[in-house]
Amino acid sequence: MKIKFLFTSLLMLATLGLYAQEEGKEPAKRYGFKSAIVKYTTEVMGQGIESTTYIDEFGAKECQKVKVSVPGMGEMETAVITKEGKSWAVNYAMKTVQENPVSQPNFSELSEDDIKKYNIKEVGKDEYLGKECTVYTMENEAQGMKAAIKVWAYKGLGLKQETEVSGMKIVAKALEFDEGAMVLPQVFDIPKF
Repeated sequence: MKIKFLFTSLLMLATLGLYAQEEGKEPAKRYGFKSAIVKYTTEVMGQGIESTTYIDEFGAKECQKVKVSVPGMGEMETAVITKEGKSWAVNYAMKTVQENPVSQPNFSELSEDDIKKYNIKEVGKDEYLGKECTVYTMENEAQGMKAAIKVWAYKGLGLKQETEVSGMKIVAKALEFDEGAMVLPQVFDIPKF
């Protein structure tokens, strides 16, 4: 049960970390920079999880890769790849790819619909990793669980995120942010298993 909850939390975290346009819409500039590589650490149920996010074309292409060691199961690697207005959840160990709809807010261009849908409030400015961030609070629901979320957004990208789900706190923080990094195009390839 604990492992299932951990994976549910990881999936929810991954989808919350990707702020994409709705499926079928023309990709908008989601970030105020062309490309970046961001290394995050996330604390979930006392376990630290490392992830790397690759961004290109102002966020029209994004890939978040996560590696985690699960007792009794070994190391698991997953990715969420977003491009062309769609999102794919990839599990490399199980060799599965699942296409999912994408409908997360775009913090670079918040729409009135997103502000209402996610109950988004701008609550101030704060510095994180030497960058001036706009701080937002919001609420989301995924897989029957409600989440209260606080996001530190720099040019639209969440550099820090605190999420509370069912009394459990999840904190994701960027450790390194390489704005303008060269990102290899194959990072965004959807695997064919």
